[in-house]
Amino acid sequence: MEIYHDILTAISLELTNYHYYHEDKQGAKPTRVQLKSNLAYDKFTRYLNELEDRKMIKQNPLLMTERGKDFFQDYQRFADFVLEMGIKYMDFSEEDMK
Repeated sequence: MEIYHDILTAISLELTNYHYYHEDKQGAKPTRVQLKSNLAYDKFTRYLNELEDRKMIKQNPLLMTERGKDFFQDYQRFADFVLEMGIKYMDFSEEDMK
């Protein structure tokens, strides 16, 4: 799940940066997403196919679907909750949890 989140984060960042600088609304560049995801090409393509099979992305052009956006937001909420729990009950600092 964390790898899916990393890829979706990279897609989101790429789309945000791309659309900020360009008028045309094309998809994210796969090579840039791969680099930001820190995955080897073969693993990256496998995960992209899995995300597409789960209807979280479209590959041509590379975009997040509504389902992918929902997963992205829910995962972030869950990660924030886990962080709060660790800080509140385990006396962890935010740096300890990263």
